[in-house]
Amino acid sequence: MKKLFTLTALGAILTAPAMAVQKCVALDASTTTCTSTPTTCKADWSATCTTNGTRVPIKGIAMCSNQAADAKYDTSDAITTVSSTLDTTNVYCWCKMVEPAISPWIYIIKHTSYGNCLYNCSSDCALQALYTPAFRSALFGSLAN
Repeated sequence: MKKLFTLTALGAILTAPAMAVQKCVALDASTTTCTSTPTTCKADWSATCTTNGTRVPIKGIAMCSNQAADAKYDTSDAITTVSSTLDTTNVYCWCKMVEPAISPWIYIIKHTSYGNCLYNCSSDCALQALYTPAFRSALFGSLAN
């Protein structure tokens, strides 16, 4: 009986899934720099941010909304959009990080038209990650260390 118990326990240990170790990196906007290659006409954007010598790939999404913000880099947990093709109020560009963590939506710019917003919003998000510490503060500010 003792052998059966030992073999069963050993089998359970050997067949258990391996647990990956994850290293957490605090993304502090004041010490983080980012590189990106902005692209137009996309729903997604990306950047690679470096903090204390550790590189972290960032992935995000961009959306044109009819929801304005009080100020640049304001955040929102949810944003609205109008789905009618005749509607022209979806001119406010919002960005959201989805990897390695989920950020709130961050408002960055009002475009002159819906078409202009669709064309440029993802590029605007990538450029904000690249050049603007205030955007990175809004992006990383809600993340816990």
